[in-house]
Amino acid sequence: MAGPLKLLQLGCGSMGSRRLRDLSVRPDVTLRLYDQREDRRAAAQERFQVAAFRTLDEALAWEPDALVISTPPGTKGPLVQWALDHGIHHFVEADLWSYGAAIPAERHPELVSAPSLTFAFLPVVQALQARVPDEIGTLLAYQFLLAGDMAAWHPTEGMEYYGRHRDTAPAREMVPFELAWLATIFGQPRAVCGDFGRFSGRAQSIEDTWSLLLRLERGGTGQVTVTMACPDNHRCGSACGTKGSVRWDINRGEIVLQGNRRSAPEVLHCGEIGRVIEPTYAAEIGRFVEAIQGKAAWPHGYTAYQHAIATLAAAERWRALSQRAGQDCVAIERNTEPSRILPQPNE
Repeated sequence: MAGPLKLLQLGCGSMGSRRLRDLSVRPDVTLRLYDQREDRRAAAQERFQVAAFRTLDEALAWEPDALVISTPPGTKGPLVQWALDHGIHHFVEADLWSYGAAIPAERHPELVSAPSLTFAFLPVVQALQARVPDEIGTLLAYQFLLAGDMAAWHPTEGMEYYGRHRDTAPAREMVPFELAWLATIFGQPRAVCGDFGRFSGRAQSIEDTWSLLLRLERGGTGQVTVTMACPDNHRCGSACGTKGSVRWDINRGEIVLQGNRRSAPEVLHCGEIGRVIEPTYAAEIGRFVEAIQGKAAWPHGYTAYQHAIATLAAAERWRALSQRAGQDCVAIERNTEPSRILPQPNE
């Protein structure tokens, strides 16, 4: 490609501002912005010295080479389809909503069609990808917990912030986000059941906790829990296999490997999340630019991320069907005889 890449940033909220920050320092990019909010356009122009369009039609008429789509949930699909129809490279933030049946990248091999998977660029996750399969052997089971506080997410935003609404509430949104990068280590789920609810007692009518039990395509099981009503932040997990086990802490950037003929645990330090997350965002969007330039390949496709969204949908469907059948779960009352629940020999 001759000359700088003409790149249009769509949206400059939390993630869009990060993308602008990392792209605005690249000499190989000519950057422009569109955001429908005047205050955000003004803030971005002052902070990043980037020219901004007032309407989407004006922005697209600039004829960009590539789009970075950081718009709210439910708005990305038409923009991705526009990029496909016009032969425009595009990067799109993770979203709960499907982007449509026409999106698989294999139908457009001439384009870099890049769904975000930020954690695959995180040092601790890359170390897990490199070490786990060989170190623990055949997977038996893994567990993962994300805990945080939804009240701390964008506290200055009004009701236009998508996290205030049930369909895009933080706990629900984070389920496929975590499933997507976990699948790069342990494989995709092929069956799921689960439960979710509002357990914190807060006034919001939004479910704050989700827990899924997975059967994995490579064998073994997984358990993923996301809760967004805890004042402390946790992002940690463990897995055991036929040769050993591993524990990891995303926030601390730490991995502990045990077994596999070790006399003592091996501890890997990959960097605390506060030190490495912003360079990780820069590495991700930088890889997108390099993929357009032919210097690198984009490592993730829509199909894998949509599988994570489908897993969430399947868990919700399982719960709805079980409730409809009057069998949400098997109640265990005090002093219950196990024989009332366990199958008998001849059953």
